[in-house]
Amino acid sequence: RFEDWDEEDSGAPAFHHGSHYSTSAHVLHYLVRLEPYTSYHCALQSGRLDVADRQFHSIGESWDSSSGGDNTSDVKELIPEFFYNP
Repeated sequence: RFEDWDEEDSGAPAFHHGSHYSTSAHVLHYLVRLEPYTSYHCALQSGRLDVADRQFHSIGESWDSSSGGDNTSDVKELIPEFFYNP
């Protein structure tokens, strides 16, 4: 995508990701089962948990989705809590 970008037609310089690579919503996605992140997640989703099919349930599937393949819009990154949280 970066190599194919036409700067003249778009009026913008080439880029790798169309969204910021790290957001608080991504952190909440991974840590939804730990307080206070559960409460923050609910606040972000109008007072309740998000749809079950969109909830985090597998590091492997998240890695596959964000590391290539057909889904170029998933740009989540690993969070430090994966390495030190009990």
